[in-house]
Amino acid sequence: MLGRAVLVSLRDPADPMSRQELRCFADSAGLPELEVAYASAGQLDDRLFDEAGLLFFGGSGAYSVLDDHVWVHQMLDRLVECVDRRIPAWASCFGFQGLARALGGEVNRDDSRQELGAFPVELTDAALLDPLFGGLPRTLDVQLGHHDHVDRLPPGVTLLATGRRVHNQAFKVNDAPFWAAQFHPELRKATTTERWNYYRSHYAGNPAEAERIDRVMAEAPDTELAQSLIPRFVQWVEANPRR
Repeated sequence: MLGRAVLVSLRDPADPMSRQELRCFADSAGLPELEVAYASAGQLDDRLFDEAGLLFFGGSGAYSVLDDHVWVHQMLDRLVECVDRRIPAWASCFGFQGLARALGGEVNRDDSRQELGAFPVELTDAALLDPLFGGLPRTLDVQLGHHDHVDRLPPGVTLLATGRRVHNQAFKVNDAPFWAAQFHPELRKATTTERWNYYRSHYAGNPAEAERIDRVMAEAPDTELAQSLIPRFVQWVEANPRR
């Protein structure tokens, strides 16, 4: 039994992409009963963490982990609590950056290193022995969409994937069942394109840049192998119930 499975949404409840994100995680994980709790609405209560069988932390089109919002700071504290309590968790994009920062890493924004679309990452030697990443090809196409990036990993984690433009692409917390990635294994080409079309004014400052990204998105491969990471995570949790 998985227990309570919850997506911790880092988007506004009124953002249409928050529902899209819930659908993407639920479909990828094979969890039609996946719940959602909105960090920005103060829904990360103690009961959620007491009852959680597994947690997903998603992305955020409108916010940054560098923002000085009360709810962002509270979310960072909850990420540390998740690690301390050994709650099985996966974090994508904003969640990845938040976990890195919460544990003592360094996150910065550099629009010249923005990645949007499908890009290859290289798995590390450690990834080959990881229960989620093991068995995947050494070079893996993944879905990406971000401005911020993790420049320095926190202590106590193992790097699992690297990229050409942004080096730190995935890690696992060493003493907790918590995996995190800059990329989005819950997305596929069609859903990344859907999200790009909604947030295009946020990611592209002028029509020429938007047209360039449109071409990148149209020519991008799908990323079926990367999408296997979410069901692999669920299967791992099922095989390793919390005690």
